[in-house]
Amino acid sequence: MVGESDLRKFEQVAMAFIDEDGYPATIPLITAKSNGDVKLRLPRGVEGSKLDDKKVNLILNHITPLAIGGYTDRRYIVFRGLARVRDGDVSMEVEKTYTWDERVTPFPEYVEVSTSRARRYLEGIGKRLGDTFKPSIGVFWSFFRTVRLPFLIATAVPVAIGTGAAFYRGFFDPTLLLLTLLGLSCIHLALNVANDYFDTLFGADTVNRRPTPFSGGSRAIIYGIVNMQEARLIYTSLFIGGTAIGAYLAVTRGLIEIAVLTALGLFLSYFYTAPPLKLAYRGFGELAVFLGFGPVIVLGTYFVQTQSIGLDAVAASIPIGLLIMLILYVNEIPDAPYDKEAGKMTLLTRFTKTQALGFLAGSLAATYLSILLIPLLNLGPASVLIALAGIPLAYRVYRGVEQNFGDPYRMIGVMSLNVKNAAITGSLVAAGYIIGAAL
Repeated sequence: MVGESDLRKFEQVAMAFIDEDGYPATIPLITAKSNGDVKLRLPRGVEGSKLDDKKVNLILNHITPLAIGGYTDRRYIVFRGLARVRDGDVSMEVEKTYTWDERVTPFPEYVEVSTSRARRYLEGIGKRLGDTFKPSIGVFWSFFRTVRLPFLIATAVPVAIGTGAAFYRGFFDPTLLLLTLLGLSCIHLALNVANDYFDTLFGADTVNRRPTPFSGGSRAIIYGIVNMQEARLIYTSLFIGGTAIGAYLAVTRGLIEIAVLTALGLFLSYFYTAPPLKLAYRGFGELAVFLGFGPVIVLGTYFVQTQSIGLDAVAASIPIGLLIMLILYVNEIPDAPYDKEAGKMTLLTRFTKTQALGFLAGSLAATYLSILLIPLLNLGPASVLIALAGIPLAYRVYRGVEQNFGDPYRMIGVMSLNVKNAAITGSLVAAGYIIGAAL
């Protein structure tokens, strides 16, 4: 069962079992080499009768501590079965074996794969005890995780740009700004939860073994923080709240224009993953995000303030629409193999690496070219050109994607940088309009 080759890979050998008092116990075993095999013996003072003919786990383990703290190169094998003890020598009738090697399966992936097994274990205990076990992290943090609250930056920045463009034209009402931001935030959060709901329903998130903080969904449903019915109630309530605010603004500021933009925003948000359209599953997810977080939000915000729509507002919406689209696009890179497995045919599932990098480079170039054209076409102040300061960040994003393409965990820093680039560049566009008004 255990040979010398095992001892070279796993220095620590222990046996885990349930003692006579019903508590889990673990004892180290003494190993001795004999004719290429390894003899396992109980340590002095442990009675063999405590283990003989009992269900046990024989654990072979290795872990390398790091001088700076933490561990690496972790691996183990567990043999599950009946123990036999004769004169202090231990043998087993193995019924089941399972193993983990960090070099084969990185720890975050191992945790993700183990989650469903842990949930089944807790559900089994709950059924026996007549109780329900689920993660409990507090109402706020459950909501925070479920709706992916930090991603509201993708709404706040376009709203700031629409407000800045209106301010440059001499219009600003803080109450209308707050109402606009609140209504659009509700719809954005509803989109996040609906996306998780349908991606779980259709298997895109379920099959994903390597989620990151930026990709693979919130995992709130998969981890049991909320169930499917609760998720549906959350996104429905948020859609209703956003629609109600949109209806109020439509009645008070411009019925047709705001109603059309609100309806378009709701349509893109819901059918992004919802059937029958499932835009993201058919390769239209990037277009939907560009339209929703670019023209829809910026034009809507601008119209609420000015009660008009012009080419200047359209021009202001293009760069941020592209930048938010690229947040989605880069975040989809780690998901692509799992999306394809689930039938979610995003652009990344259709592209080769060369094509994916070409689309990224072209979209980044279009972003900064569209900023440059705003003053050149007399559609905004020259001060918006301060947003070109984001070009070095954009280059770092491109290089990071190029170097780490296909490695989800190495992509985490790149995805974070990409979000920062969108936030910084977009904020500089908004600031450019405000500076232009002051000059």
